[in-house]
Amino acid sequence: MNKFICINAVLAFLGILSTLAAVSSTDTLLLSHEDITITFEEAFAYSLRHTNPEAYAVSMSKPQATFRILENLYVLKRVAKIVEQSETVSVSEREYLANDLYRRALLEKYLEDAISKRMAEIDWDGLAKAEYAQRKTEFKSPEQVRVEHLLVSIEGVSFDSFVTKVLQIQQAVAAPGDFAELVAKYSEDPSASQNGGDLGFFSRERMQPTFSEAAFAIEEVGTVVGPVMTRFGAHFIRLMDRREEDTVPFEKIRESLIKEIKASTKSRLRSEFLDNFRAEIEAELAELDEPATLSDFLSAYGQLNTTIAN
Repeated sequence: MNKFICINAVLAFLGILSTLAAVSSTDTLLLSHEDITITFEEAFAYSLRHTNPEAYAVSMSKPQATFRILENLYVLKRVAKIVEQSETVSVSEREYLANDLYRRALLEKYLEDAISKRMAEIDWDGLAKAEYAQRKTEFKSPEQVRVEHLLVSIEGVSFDSFVTKVLQIQQAVAAPGDFAELVAKYSEDPSASQNGGDLGFFSRERMQPTFSEAAFAIEEVGTVVGPVMTRFGAHFIRLMDRREEDTVPFEKIRESLIKEIKASTKSRLRSEFLDNFRAEIEAELAELDEPATLSDFLSAYGQLNTTIAN
């Protein structure tokens, strides 16, 4: 089992113990098979560890949900007993794993509580505003244009037929008339039937390079350019509107900024707390003979490998 999953399980169990005491004073036997037994308290603790607390009732009310809890817990206890009775894991190794997981779980619990307490004292809105002011040049909404387009598809037709149709539409576009009517009549793009060829607002990077270059080069709203070739065929493009590059308002990115700052702060605080403990033994480590210690580690590792091989 992944050690981090184990640690999380131990953490959860630490918090669950006090809850169980308040929930039930009995230890009702739910299942017994040979030498494996499962009590209500065990099953309930397992359900709390492996069920979304925000949807506990819904999840547990699904057909056979309680049966699956008992099945999973039985498998865990059954396999654990098999391993304990075999030579796969020694008694000392079991004790070490239990102590190691317990200590790691307590470490995570300590860090979780300490970090949460420190973060509760922080003015996140103020930090977000300061971050926004410092990085304001990064928060830009790019220039965008909105166009209608008419596509003459190059797929499934001869080159001569394609050229003939493009020239026909080019003449129609040059003559007075409604571009939307030409789109409805000639365009072979799905957007023609869905929204009259209107592609909405888009930035330069969103479209094919030649298409974007032509669309963004149009200066006056209502102007039609084309044909513009892409891998899809020939396009005729009419500019409908333009949005210049602008700074994104703080309120629009406030939540994402706070989320970003919280994540970095949590990581920084975790390092700070751990570094404080590491600093406590700097003097002792400075006096330690590292080459000799390394030699001892390598020697012990060699002896272990020899024992395993034999």
